[in-house]
Amino acid sequence: MILKQMIKRAALTNFLNKFFKPYEDPARAREMVVNGLQISGADEVKKVGLGVSVGLEFFQKAHEAGCNFLVVHHGLSFGGVTENGNKLFPHLESRLKYLYQNEISLAGYHFCLDHHPEIGNNAWVIKKLGGQTLGSICDAWGWYARFPKPRLLDEVVKECEDIYTHRGLVVGASRQTVTTFAVVSGSGAPDYRDPDNYREFLEKEIELEIVGDMKEAHPSFAKEIGLTLAAFGHYNTEIIGVKNLGEVIKKEFSSLPVEFIDVPNVL
Repeated sequence: MILKQMIKRAALTNFLNKFFKPYEDPARAREMVVNGLQISGADEVKKVGLGVSVGLEFFQKAHEAGCNFLVVHHGLSFGGVTENGNKLFPHLESRLKYLYQNEISLAGYHFCLDHHPEIGNNAWVIKKLGGQTLGSICDAWGWYARFPKPRLLDEVVKECEDIYTHRGLVVGASRQTVTTFAVVSGSGAPDYRDPDNYREFLEKEIELEIVGDMKEAHPSFAKEIGLTLAAFGHYNTEIIGVKNLGEVIKKEFSSLPVEFIDVPNVL
């Protein structure tokens, strides 16, 4: 009889830390940017659950599936966590209580899963679309690229819809073909309030930006700077990186079950 090898939480955590080490940036150690283990659960990992965002429903589904080590894109936020300075907000209290009671570990990799040049939410899509990556954009949260020859915009949008399994919303400048494009998942549309941010799109001659979501002001703004925006949903554009990370984990720990826990989000 072959005994199943138990994977220690420390071994999995150390592997993830080393895997993402080249893509960490101490300057990004802000409240919203989680990169690493947040909650320590059981010493032995039975099953890894992958997800986009933390939430009680996600935790419950993962626990029901037998997962006790969770890896997400959007981890817990601990900014302004108390009411009147002395009590945790109810939603955070219930989330932490559920994790600790069930000895579930939680790790989040926000910037790392957006920026990673191979498995990340953005670089992977560029490769899938057949683009040649030229460099990073939007403070390194995304990447921009060029097609070997101009492609019909409608074809690119349709291919993205197949990748994200989500219908695209196209606004801004009207064009038939596209050559230079950027992919910045989530809320990646250029900040129309920050000249340094949107000037980058002009300097790099970006014709199309593929994003998750945008704000009400973006359609007219994008049109005025000659940019076409194609949005496919915040959630759907950030499933990719964590799913790809799951394949990396399975390759390193072949005996460890890994499952993506889907909590669909229309946004």
